[in-house]
Amino acid sequence: MKTIDCYYRFEKLDSTKSKTRFDLVYNSDIYEPVHNPNAQGKVFIYYGYNSNIRMRNRKEVLTITSRNRHLTTVFFPDISRPDLAQGDYGTDAILMIISDRVIELLIFKDKKNSLPVLFNLLFDGELNAEIEAYRKQIETLKLVVNN
Repeated sequence: MKTIDCYYRFEKLDSTKSKTRFDLVYNSDIYEPVHNPNAQGKVFIYYGYNSNIRMRNRKEVLTITSRNRHLTTVFFPDISRPDLAQGDYGTDAILMIISDRVIELLIFKDKKNSLPVLFNLLFDGELNAEIEAYRKQIETLKLVVNN
């Protein structure tokens, strides 16, 4: 059974001068708030601190923006796993797998109220098979493009 509605993979490209920009390398479906191409048709996000958003007396927080649109504030529910994060956009839940060079966004439409449960599924490895299936599709596409 498919749990993830949309899967996006962004990577930090060597050609990019920005320290916070990640470019789209794969998406399973179109999710309008994320899929916001520029004039050249490129889709990318920015991941970093935003001092314009104030949360609970913090001076700045981590956010993901899609070109000129705030997508989500990034929360890390379990400090033992700084690679796993969560956020939301409207009524949608967003889970994130974050490393220095890759950000994977897992979109769950109309599931914002289930965000803690979804995060636990990710944390406990219950979404691993579905995520690995998307990752295998990426590898297959890379093989096709390179041959």
